[in-house]
Amino acid sequence: MDNEDYTPKNMLGVADLATFAFSIVVSCAIGIYYAYKDRKNSTTDNYYYGGGKMNAVAVGLSIAVTFRSAVTVIASPAEAYITGTAVLWEEFLTIFTSFITMIYFIPAFRRMQLNTIFQYLEFRFSAELARLAGFMYSIATVFYMGTIIYLPAVSLNAVTAIPLTLSIVLTGGICTLYTTLGGMKAVVWSDVFQSSIMLIGMFAVTIQGLITIGGFGEMGAALERGERYTELRFDYGIFSRISPTAVLVGNFVFALDTLCFSQPVMQRYLSCRSTTQAQLSLLIYIFPTILISLLMSVNGFIMYAYFEGCDPVMSGILQKIDQGIPYLVLKLFENIPGLTGLFISAIFSASLSTVSSCLNSLSVVLLEDCFVKRWPNLSESIKLIIGKTIVLAIGIVSIITALLISIVRSNALELVYGFSGLIQGPLDGAYILGFFFPWANKYGAFAGVFSGVALLSFIFFGNHIWNIDPYTANIPPRTIELCSANNTNQQQLLNFTTMAMPGTISVNAEEGRSILSDILNLNFNIHMFVGCFVSLVVGLSVSFLTGHTSGSEANPNYFIPIVDNKCLPIKVRKFFRFGVPELSRDEANISLSQKNGVVDD
Repeated sequence: MDNEDYTPKNMLGVADLATFAFSIVVSCAIGIYYAYKDRKNSTTDNYYYGGGKMNAVAVGLSIAVTFRSAVTVIASPAEAYITGTAVLWEEFLTIFTSFITMIYFIPAFRRMQLNTIFQYLEFRFSAELARLAGFMYSIATVFYMGTIIYLPAVSLNAVTAIPLTLSIVLTGGICTLYTTLGGMKAVVWSDVFQSSIMLIGMFAVTIQGLITIGGFGEMGAALERGERYTELRFDYGIFSRISPTAVLVGNFVFALDTLCFSQPVMQRYLSCRSTTQAQLSLLIYIFPTILISLLMSVNGFIMYAYFEGCDPVMSGILQKIDQGIPYLVLKLFENIPGLTGLFISAIFSASLSTVSSCLNSLSVVLLEDCFVKRWPNLSESIKLIIGKTIVLAIGIVSIITALLISIVRSNALELVYGFSGLIQGPLDGAYILGFFFPWANKYGAFAGVFSGVALLSFIFFGNHIWNIDPYTANIPPRTIELCSANNTNQQQLLNFTTMAMPGTISVNAEEGRSILSDILNLNFNIHMFVGCFVSLVVGLSVSFLTGHTSGSEANPNYFIPIVDNKCLPIKVRKFFRFGVPELSRDEANISLSQKNGVVDD
């Protein structure tokens, strides 16, 4: 690829803008439609859970795109570009974790009739832990939404003359509008529409990209030349930027967090007609999720083949590799009207689906914890008004957060993702403690969460303060050998390559390694696992030191036996219940659908 002067502004034509506008209008129209359709059904159950009658196919597609934000559409191909085929292990974990969720967690959530995931911590441990978890989740979610609003705005600003501030307000305002108006039904059905836009946009990049580079054969050859067949490089360990082990272990905990301990996804399980329908929705979730993940990875491989020998960051075309996919799209579709707009729509659709889900879920958390607990006799109409007002307020706060992030840029982005990860990992450990270890008590749960947060905080902030020479020895090479430039530009490029940039080849041979430097250089994929593991170990240890709960005294409604197949001998089943009594038949049949007058199965 030639190094050329390129200014990617004002590149969207009439067809591109029309495609983008269409996706925005449809999303808003869905919210308006459900606001009108449900105008006479003014209940929080309908607003937050779709009345417990949502379609399993729609719910499955909605779950698939809930956490597929602009971060994944833009950053996942960039990660594949840098690290190669190690990212493909994520697809395997999607299937594995989905079946764990279907077997263990969906029946438990529907049996317990929780309004928020944090109510589990209250019932199992203490109200104080639930409030702490809810507070931590609220802060992390607001910063997360601000980031998700900011990133697509940057993409739109990069290819049009639309100001960044206007792009941020547009993205956040649209999400807030249709989520406030239509509630869960608008969120789910707009997710279905947006998932189709995402898939079409990414498919278009894959097809045109393969045509441009010469097909899968050329892509594979480029990956081999670039030393990017890394899926079996388990010898790299967990202290390398390339680590299949870290991808497997870390993404397993990340997938558990997403599918088992996530407020937006739990609400979707409860919005289905029955337990079987909720489990079916997760089966449906698997296919589009794997497809989206594969497309993002393949697009990253195509990007590497396209830029092979002339890295766009090292050559000075781009500031960071996260801009690679939007830039590649402009190059691939510069002579095809409408398709650049389609991909920009895919980026926005990914962000809209994530932000709308977070708005809806955070709203119900704040409604239940801040209003219903204090005033339990509020009427349904008053609760609905408060809930919609909360959605509107959170939307405004998220837009302001995105505007602040736009001022401080990369430092704020790193802080947001680090803060989100250091919260979720330890909380996941608390949930696992509660569900599977009847001996755990509230002291252990508190100690576990605090220990996990403290350690991950040290790793995250320490990595930015003290880790001035991160390990880079195993990172595949990125070069500018094939760039054509005049002597002046070439000298500038050579100077540029001497800078310490993430993801570039380095002469650092990891000399002077120590325990501290190893801790700070843990692969980022494994951070959430570390937080979860520490939370579990400390939680169990402190529980036994402070007087653990006997299994016979544990509430069976909040316990999930690891093995509970009715075909097994009674002695085997009793062993895996750890002394916890079995639920009575009436308790086992309680479900959210029964509460709504529908027979569960």
